[in-house]
Amino acid sequence: DDLPLERFWRDARVERIWDGTSEIQRHIIGRELLRPLGA
Repeated sequence: DDLPLERFWRDARVERIWDGTSEIQRHIIGRELLRPLGA
């Protein structure tokens, strides 16, 4: 029942939020992996 533009906008927002979450997780994992090396 959504207009195509509404669906596109909603999907784009969800993707942006998901990408941001993935990026944060990458930073956390990288930090945890480097911690034993004194980073």
